[in-house]
Amino acid sequence: MAMYLQLRVGPVHLLLDALKVHEVMALDGLARGAQSHVQWRDEVLQCLELGPFLQVQAEPATMAVVYSPADEGLPLVLGVCEVLGLRALQPKDWSAMPRLPAASAAFFDAVWLEPQHQRQSFRLRYPLAALALEPGEGGAVDPALVEDLGQD
Repeated sequence: MAMYLQLRVGPVHLLLDALKVHEVMALDGLARGAQSHVQWRDEVLQCLELGPFLQVQAEPATMAVVYSPADEGLPLVLGVCEVLGLRALQPKDWSAMPRLPAASAAFFDAVWLEPQHQRQSFRLRYPLAALALEPGEGGAVDPALVEDLGQD
């Protein structure tokens, strides 16, 4: 069994490996600098608002998740709409990814159907060097896919 942090970015639900999450906080509590950087503890980190990055319609991010997308290098601050909590999942809980555009498929490797809410949550790949891209260089999540996901 592994623990995942479930997030919401607009209509898309994501799961991050909880062992790679350093901290969760309000985004407005971070000192912001130029070029999407924020100060976290004694570090200056890249802040990546996932709505615009994944090119999905989403309200402005209000929560920040400090997350390591790879074993080496500094973590990133991910701006998300909502943090839903921890989920304990077993390997049998995951389903294969549906067909996605190549730009979107690079970010996700499995999907979990959350039975009580009838929605799908996508597991972020790890390691994910693609998250080190500059803002605006993210891959689009196909809008038709989002509508078909049974999102809230």
